[in-house]
Amino acid sequence: MDVPKWEGRRAQQARARVKQVGATRNLPCCICNQPINYKLPSTDPDGCSVQHLKPRKTFPQLTWDPNNWAPAHLACNKSAGAKINAPLGITSRTW
Repeated sequence: MDVPKWEGRRAQQARARVKQVGATRNLPCCICNQPINYKLPSTDPDGCSVQHLKPRKTFPQLTWDPNNWAPAHLACNKSAGAKINAPLGITSRTW
C-alpha cells in the first residue's frame, strides 16, 4: 500500500484541528512531554505539528484518521521519524 501524501488543504485542516484541541486541553508534546506554545506558527521548531502515533510508513491506512494524531513540537516530530509512538492495537478516541 502506498503512503498517502501529507499535504494540501486536508493536511492544513488536520494541523488546525490538532492545534485547536491541543491548545484547548493544554496538551504537551506527545514525544517529549514538554509544553507547546500553540501561538507559534507550525513552521517554528517549537510550534505545534501533527504527530502520527502509528507512523504513516507502517500504517498508511491511518494517515487521515484523527484518532492517530497528537500534538508535537515540529522539532520533536522531525527527530522521531517513523518510530511507533503508541502501543499496537486500536487508537484511542481521546488524545
